[in-house]
Amino acid sequence: MNKVQTEKYGTLTDVIFSETYNNGVLKGCAFDEKNNITTPIGILVPSYGPSNIRNREGISLEFFKSGEIRSIDLEEATEVITSLGVISAERISFYENGRIHRLFPLNGCINGYWTEENEYSLAKPIAFDLPIGSFSTKAVSLCFYESGSLKSLTLWPQEIIEISSPDGLVKARYGFSLYENGTLKSFEPALPEPISTPVGIIITYDCNAHGINSDENSVTYDTHGQLRSLLTSNSGILVSTSAEKTLIQPQIKPSNIDPEVMTTEPMSIIFHKDRLEIIHDDIVVVDLNLSEVRSILVHDPTEKACGNCSECSHCG
Repeated sequence: MNKVQTEKYGTLTDVIFSETYNNGVLKGCAFDEKNNITTPIGILVPSYGPSNIRNREGISLEFFKSGEIRSIDLEEATEVITSLGVISAERISFYENGRIHRLFPLNGCINGYWTEENEYSLAKPIAFDLPIGSFSTKAVSLCFYESGSLKSLTLWPQEIIEISSPDGLVKARYGFSLYENGTLKSFEPALPEPISTPVGIIITYDCNAHGINSDENSVTYDTHGQLRSLLTSNSGILVSTSAEKTLIQPQIKPSNIDPEVMTTEPMSIIFHKDRLEIIHDDIVVVDLNLSEVRSILVHDPTEKACGNCSECSHCG
């Protein structure tokens, strides 16, 4: 079997595939047998050998161009010490200084033979005690700042938690993100959520939200807890001037999945001191000093949040 020499991690053995950067530094590799990799968080074993119904094929160890470890798919779940305590991981990505960037409790390959439900059934709840609340939930991934503080938490789609926000207790799906001091930066509403804004109450909900990661979400706050932006599928903005009144609202469009089904396209509203930016097909800037602006309900959230309820249970 092939051996690959690295400057920072010694000799890697039983390498069945490898690729390098243009400077000759190892970029990534796959293994046929066990290798012990000494990392800043301890000795880790990258996955090796033939794949099974759940395991991913291909590169299991990646490096930065500097030669530092970038990510590792682990042969088996390994307990890792984090700022939140000991957490079991099957995949870890790193900052270039060796600190944990993102940690995945599970790393199975979703395919026609191994489904999301199969993977979810293996997930174990993790207990969290954070400034925004204490809860136990099944996590897809945890993202950390270089300091070790939690940056974002991504949940399995089946999970809903309750957290504290500047607008009170809210139910979140998919997850949330935090500032480095632990205050809430953003969250994804699990239900159409009334949020107090400078132009009135706006029902915020993104029917197109996904759970890839929760670094960015529908509702965002600044470091002082002031609302920065939100997405709405239910509320419109009525702009009145001495000359006219204009209603700006989420548009109804054919679904990307089924063009014969009409769905609501959420619009984004960004709040500044003296103006709003409303983003849907175009960007509309509204000067709050020159216009009277208020929110109005255009789609009843008790009936539907997004216009297509056939495969959705979030709204009840």
